[in-house]
Amino acid sequence: MPYEGEFASGESLPDLLASKSVVDFQGTISVKDANEKHPLPASVNGARSPDHINRVIAIDGSVVSAPVRNGYPGAEAALLRIAAVVLDLDKIRNPDPRRIPRPSEIREMEQCDALDAVLPGRNVTERDHPNDSPRRFFRRTIFRALSGPIEAGHESLLDTLTAITSDRTGGEIACPVEDCSKRVTPSPVFCRCPCARKEGIYPTDALRLHERFDETGSNGQVFTLAQQVTEHLALVNILRYCEKAGNPDFIRDTAFIMDGPLALFGMSAWLHEWIGREVRRIHTRYVDANHPGVLLVGVEKTGQFLEHLKQLDWSELDGPGTAIPNGTALAPSKDYTHQHIVNRPAEAKDFGSQTYYGRKVLYKNRNGQHSVVTTPIVNPSGEDKNCIDRHAFPRLGETLNILDDLATYLYEDGFAPLVRAHAHAAIPLKAGTEILHRLFSKDG
Repeated sequence: MPYEGEFASGESLPDLLASKSVVDFQGTISVKDANEKHPLPASVNGARSPDHINRVIAIDGSVVSAPVRNGYPGAEAALLRIAAVVLDLDKIRNPDPRRIPRPSEIREMEQCDALDAVLPGRNVTERDHPNDSPRRFFRRTIFRALSGPIEAGHESLLDTLTAITSDRTGGEIACPVEDCSKRVTPSPVFCRCPCARKEGIYPTDALRLHERFDETGSNGQVFTLAQQVTEHLALVNILRYCEKAGNPDFIRDTAFIMDGPLALFGMSAWLHEWIGREVRRIHTRYVDANHPGVLLVGVEKTGQFLEHLKQLDWSELDGPGTAIPNGTALAPSKDYTHQHIVNRPAEAKDFGSQTYYGRKVLYKNRNGQHSVVTTPIVNPSGEDKNCIDRHAFPRLGETLNILDDLATYLYEDGFAPLVRAHAHAAIPLKAGTEILHRLFSKDG
């Protein structure tokens, strides 16, 4: 471990490069032939669907952690913010398909709602709670954050979690008390472990976020996992609100956009199945009533799949962005994904089977920008990861139209709804740090 302010000088690099371990490792790894040509993933272009969409709801989150002053060394907390931005496309839809809308035009036709929470980290406990611990305070805070009202007359995020998992069986967790060996099943209401300490068990303990909580180190990872879970619960909460409103045209005319894939990772990954099932239920209800169903898409700004798409779109003669025609949508099957993108054996489980509730599509839009999107799994075609029929990707034509219409050059491969959602969710590091300092200072 270096001292504070000490940086690697590079003196060890010559020895490392010549070391037997490095040489042996270089000789044992398999390397793909850079000159090997392989077919592109199957095209799912087809005819574009007619445009129903006149509204976009984009969801994004942000979390900033910082040291706080409460008299204990290493004390930390995090500011969590989840934003849902509604964009009115009728005010911006451009008759010129070659022109990308200016950011100022987009700002003028949006409205935003946000959820905020302060999450405690190591060495932070709650006043007036004798024998409190940082982990217990964190659990209590997650429960409070998800229990808060979202909209008058509508369910909280905790209500959403409880509703979509009401028939879940199992789900036992270890009692959060360190020296208790009992396993308990969180109920929809606060209960207690039968252990001698009668530890309180919150419904939100089922998410198992506290299992990654570190009372001696940084909790950046658990804060990020809390953000991820809250984003996806917010999505389902909004979908259920729209369904309850009883206006099927609203669902038909709205695109729901998530920042990142339709997937959950870490200790809460189990929830992906239940969120996916609820999305499928709502979608099927509208399809059965002769409506097009839910248009939901997760948009990825980084990652292996986007890197792979850019590799495919490179030619030795003309360089990057020249090998794939604009407006091309590609659907990697399970076999293709394992062979060319994530390097898994053929007999392995489907990529994402334990985390994703959607299927990926690689897209180069009509302006030449790249994106990777995830559409929800809502039918047997989508469940079959080797099926690349367009039916496996609900409302794909309209999704691709939106990716064309709302592209932005503000960032590389930029997508305006996520730019605006992030603008509302993002917490400037300096400002977030100052808020936390004031919150936990003795004079605050």
